[in-house]
Amino acid sequence: MSTQTVSRRDLAIGTLLALIIGTIFVLVGGRPLVVTFVPGLVVAWGVFAWLHVSQTALPKGGTLYPLYYGVFAWQFIHFFEEYLTGFRSLFPELYGAPPYSDALFVGINLFSYFVFAVGFILVFEKGLKFLLIPVLFYIVYGAIGNAIAHVWWVIWTGCYFPGFVTALAYWILGPLLLSRFVGSLGRASAITAAFAIILIPAITLTMSPI
Repeated sequence: MSTQTVSRRDLAIGTLLALIIGTIFVLVGGRPLVVTFVPGLVVAWGVFAWLHVSQTALPKGGTLYPLYYGVFAWQFIHFFEEYLTGFRSLFPELYGAPPYSDALFVGINLFSYFVFAVGFILVFEKGLKFLLIPVLFYIVYGAIGNAIAHVWWVIWTGCYFPGFVTALAYWILGPLLLSRFVGSLGRASAITAAFAIILIPAITLTMSPI
């Protein structure tokens, strides 16, 4: 078996890691994160499991660094827009939860960014491929999920929703980055469409009555 593929051991550890991360989402963020992050985590795990089953070779880290960290850098711009426009209040209120404090909102984001950045390095420099779980979660939800959710919130509410403008770039950046892992832009686009079919009902049917 190639060392550049996801092994059975990687799959087992990665699955356990996904369960731990999902539990943290439930405990820390409540319903708002359950209906957004958990579907993203499930799809990210699905991509991870597919990489194992298909024994698809991972891209070489050296060739992927500029794209991954370029897309990741955009996340800071997106976070800045959300912070300035009140996402920490309006997002949880959509789902019947109290506004996040500044400390919690900033803490969740910055700790996540640390994991996404270091996780990528440990996957491609140290061979810890089970850490593809947070890397793929960033791609699937941090990029693609943000594109889907922010556009849908604007459609549903009929007005600007915090983070909308910068999330639009992820319609291009997310599938492009995912295609480097799954082998083609067509396959990445199909995953994006499937995720939209899962995510849109999840974030719509669980909203609190206005």
